[in-house]
Amino acid sequence: MSTPHAPIRTPEKPMGFTGAEFCRGALAAWLLFMAILTVYLTVSAALQSGGAWGSPLSMIALYLMFGVPIGGIVSGVVTLVTAPLVHLFARRLAHTSRLSIHALAYAAIGALLGLVVGGVAALVAQSDLAVVFSTWFPWFVAAVCAVSIVGGWGWTVWRVTRPRRADPDALVEDAV
Repeated sequence: MSTPHAPIRTPEKPMGFTGAEFCRGALAAWLLFMAILTVYLTVSAALQSGGAWGSPLSMIALYLMFGVPIGGIVSGVVTLVTAPLVHLFARRLAHTSRLSIHALAYAAIGALLGLVVGGVAALVAQSDLAVVFSTWFPWFVAAVCAVSIVGGWGWTVWRVTRPRRADPDALVEDAV
């Protein structure tokens, strides 16, 4: 049984993370997904605007006005629903110190998650299972999810393993 102040990263679990660290990583992955979504919607709107659709700025505003909230809600719900499963997976990986294994594992989780969500979205829009995975959309969502989850994990690893600066006040207090 561990005490509340026991270190989470030990020689046996070099990649162990606290629940709070995991939650910050999940939030970072969601924020990265939202940033990529915003860039994608902006570029798509600019490329698809003109002619009868009006100026590029109006299309960008329209895409962002609808795409960001819908994408944010859907991806937020998916993050909340799948985070407990990913956390169990992360706890299993805590014994492995090789970062490449972690990156590949999280990329695979993200790709699988993206294929499921992108496939369901394409199924709703296309309503033909035979056609769904022959379109680019589920594969694009899978790639973005893989990048987002690996990015959130990488940011968390960087944040918790970087050397901490000494607090000058604490050093003075300790010396007294």
